[in-house]
Amino acid sequence: MFCFALGYVCGRCSEKDYYAARKAVAVNGKVSLADPGHQGLFVKACFPGHVEPHANFNMDKLPSLGTAISATAPQTVAIYAPLLQANKQNIESTKSKTFSFGPHPRQELDVYFPSKPGYEDGPILFFVYGGGLVRGGKKLPNSLAHANVGHFFAESLGFTTVIPDYRLLSHGAQFPSGGEDIALAVDWVASNLSGELNSGGSGKPRDLFIMGNSAGGVHLSAFLFAPALQESRAKVLRDDSQLRFRGAVFLSVPFHFIHAVPERAEVLQTYYVSPDGIADHSAFGLLKSLAQKDTSELSRYGILILSGELDPEDEILIPKNDFVATLGTVLNARFTVEVMRGQNHISPPFSLGTGIAKEEAWGWQVGRWINYITASV
Repeated sequence: MFCFALGYVCGRCSEKDYYAARKAVAVNGKVSLADPGHQGLFVKACFPGHVEPHANFNMDKLPSLGTAISATAPQTVAIYAPLLQANKQNIESTKSKTFSFGPHPRQELDVYFPSKPGYEDGPILFFVYGGGLVRGGKKLPNSLAHANVGHFFAESLGFTTVIPDYRLLSHGAQFPSGGEDIALAVDWVASNLSGELNSGGSGKPRDLFIMGNSAGGVHLSAFLFAPALQESRAKVLRDDSQLRFRGAVFLSVPFHFIHAVPERAEVLQTYYVSPDGIADHSAFGLLKSLAQKDTSELSRYGILILSGELDPEDEILIPKNDFVATLGTVLNARFTVEVMRGQNHISPPFSLGTGIAKEEAWGWQVGRWINYITASV
């Protein structure tokens, strides 16, 4: 499955080997390397120069679209739709259930369960989708998104995957409502580990990871850094918690809006209320404020920052660099910065569930990092 030497899924590595390696890590509590001659998960080498054969990768079409988010969005979605449709049967075969986690109609979440035995006590991964604060859903109309994301992480990596909806501007959303919705969803999951989410596990504590994509990452930053949500964070940062927050994944996130395109001005003003709010309550603004106060929370979980090779410089890459520079000043902060090769701002969620190794490589990057964090003390 995942070839560490090459950084993507290797078709010559068996699914059985991957899951055996995952179980070995779970049992031993540490990352161990397989026999050097074996092409399994934690290996030093695979077949030198081996490339998974597949012609005309969809991501090969992405560079010609440019990098502007609004301009690339419809064409990127159209590029991936047929490939997801071709894998519809597999995507829809993953067991999933829908639950309400709050009183608002938008406060619902979908849970995707691994079908393979042995992962009942495994990590729980939240995926908080993007949509510019004004659109998006756990299941998009006439689309397999984001069921494909739940399918990929549940079936390929053995993670129980939670995809929550959250309030948009049309529902009266205003900072920090996105972070509040994440907090409510996390509380619901923590309260239902022995109930709705119990699929035969031992009852031991579960590790929680939250991934926020684009605007979803904006809301994740509010959950992680906003003072108003400190009490909610504390519940899953305690050592005795049955749901233990272990890591955050920021996926192509606009960490600040200094270079945002003019078309975003009205939306940002509505959500953040004022120009000062736009600056102070962005992920970058919240982190800067936190860095001047108590940063002890940041030492209790890992952070993975991913950006697409074709993400826009102005809205994503420059803000990411500013965020990373500030994070680097925080004592004991544990963070990793990686690039998703060949991906633009829109493509990552749509590339999962395609069954094509090169397209799904970023998902395995996330899985590798989560496995590393769960195997560490």
